[in-house]
Amino acid sequence: MTPTLTYFDFDGSRGLECRLALHVAGVPFQDVRIGRAEWMALKPSVPYGALPVLTIGDKKLAQSNAILSYVGRSHGLHPDNPWTAAEHDALMQSVEDLRHKMPSTKDLPAEQQQAIREDFAQGWLSQWASSCSARIQGPFLQGDTLNVADLKLAVILRAIAANSYDHIPGSFLHAWPKLGALQAAVEADPRVKAYWATRD
Repeated sequence: MTPTLTYFDFDGSRGLECRLALHVAGVPFQDVRIGRAEWMALKPSVPYGALPVLTIGDKKLAQSNAILSYVGRSHGLHPDNPWTAAEHDALMQSVEDLRHKMPSTKDLPAEQQQAIREDFAQGWLSQWASSCSARIQGPFLQGDTLNVADLKLAVILRAIAANSYDHIPGSFLHAWPKLGALQAAVEADPRVKAYWATRD
């Protein structure tokens, strides 16, 4: 039974981390990419009204961390030790915290946008980066072993490094070399490279 992963039609955020996890796990899946109009029609029928959704037969699983944990536990990409697994879960939740806390600057004057984002970067985001960096054994969270939490962290680091957030330059991460090294190690993994080859 081939699983289906449903998310919006772009390579980023929660959809990308789940696509990568399935690909790294060697799980063939249908990559269903939808637009906003399709989403509005689909939204009432999905758990918690949220994407991504992993569908296996008549079962649907929503929320990216739940999907990542399921894939990781099923395919050796999540720690066996309960405490270490919980630490990885906590880090994945911290990535969601970052996504929710990133200040929206929509409709604000440019000067105000810059001030808000720079304050966020110097305060909450710097503390987050320090906390994440302290948990990395190198190159991955758990040494040489790639897990789903590494994939999730690498996806958000990739977005920051690509200047996806106005007024938070990619160079912001240079203060925490372990973060850059983890992102590079994830991108260098042959399975991750193979995923991107399918997108060329």
